[in-house]
Formats: sequence, C-alpha cells, structure tokens
Amino acid sequence: MSVLLGVITLFAVLTLAIAVMQAVAMVRVAPASERLASFMPLGWWKFRQLEAKAGPAAAHPLNIYKRAVIAFIVFLLLGLALSSWTINQAPALDSASAQSGLINDPRVIPAEFAFNTDNRRVAIMPGALLLES
Repeated sequence: MSVLLGVITLFAVLTLAIAVMQAVAMVRVAPASERLASFMPLGWWKFRQLEAKAGPAAAHPLNIYKRAVIAFIVFLLLGLALSSWTINQAPALDSASAQSGLINDPRVIPAEFAFNTDNRRVAIMPGALLLES
C-alpha cells in the first residue's frame, strides 16, 4: 500500500507542478493591461473569470490549468482516502489489559495497592457548588 500511496503522491505533485507552470504561462500570454493582481482567482476555481481576464491567447494554457487542478484535487482525495483506509487496516496494538502475563514495569502500581478513597481536589469558585467528576 505504501508504494501505491507514494505513486499517488508523485502524481499529485506532478499535476500541481503542471498547474503552476500553466498558470505562469497564462499570466505571460495575458494582455499587458491586465496586472498580476487581477489573476488572484487562480486558486479559487474561478475559471470563467480567468478566461475573461487572460483573453483568447491564454485559452490553451487555461484548459491545461483547469485539467491539472482537477487532477490534483482528485489525486489528493484519493491519497487521503487510501491513507485513511491503510491506517484503519493496520492491526491494533496489544493493550496492557489484554496481556495475560504480569506487568514488570516498576512504574505501574498494582491495583491492590492503588486503592484511593480521597476525592480529587477541585478549585472552589465563589458561588458555585463543589463538583467532582
């Protein structure tokens, strides 16, 4: 699974690089009257607004940019789903209560010596009842 996840990550990075290159190409081909600040919707899925600002000369880079952004999002979601599925399929670690042997850790207090009848101390607030959990 880790190889498949690595391949998906590689494709996501490659499509992101293609999207960035096409965005730069689109800004270069755009008319000189449009400033770089007018291309701020690049990351906000406003493709029609970008098409209007870039003009007809940037139609080809814009189409490649759209496809690269959509592919990046698809690879990102696929990688996220695959990684969460892989984590859920991993075997659970053994807990201390599931082990049948003795616990030899000197930091662990055995249950018969850990009996504590004192209530937990809670800061008292004026006008409030003493609440303990």
